[in-house]
Amino acid sequence: MRKKLKKDAEYELDNQWADDEEEAEPEIIYHEHSHRKPVFFGTILAVVLAIGLSMISGGYSSEGSAEEVVANRISTSTIAGESPMTDETNAGITAKDFEVTVGDSGGDAKMLIWDFNSEDNDEVQILVNGQPVKEKLILANNPAAISIPVPSTVTIKGLKDYGGGISYAVKFPNDQITYYNVVGVNAGNTYTVKPL
Repeated sequence: MRKKLKKDAEYELDNQWADDEEEAEPEIIYHEHSHRKPVFFGTILAVVLAIGLSMISGGYSSEGSAEEVVANRISTSTIAGESPMTDETNAGITAKDFEVTVGDSGGDAKMLIWDFNSEDNDEVQILVNGQPVKEKLILANNPAAISIPVPSTVTIKGLKDYGGGISYAVKFPNDQITYYNVVGVNAGNTYTVKPL
């Protein structure tokens, strides 16, 4: 019986201590203690979802920094019109010709071209199979769309450089690959476009 009385006395002391602690900490919000767990778990869920969505939506690129993407010359995650560079720099790349395979078995394909650096109004000429399709195209950060036959040879010739070199990106939406390139004045880059 003494043991039971002793346990009851300890229980009452514990409860009294807990009551004193609750009285010392006033509730700012009515039933605040019942909201703590859902708010805590809701915050953790929101952070996890934000990280997951940024990885899916392209906020995270597995291809590396802007300089690395441009230096590698091709990208599968670049959106048409995206300018990875904020200043007029060519990331040390040199002019290069590319062979492009598009998913079309023939017919026409769309080619997008834009200035991947800061917009400085450089001018290029676009030839398809040696025939001019665009006599003068002023490169902008907003992509220009050009219809080209498949198969064909597309040549991008530099006309005017307004500083920093003529840098541009080309994307064939059917191919989902962006090609970064530079071209000198009166020089040209060739894109050999083939069907699958």
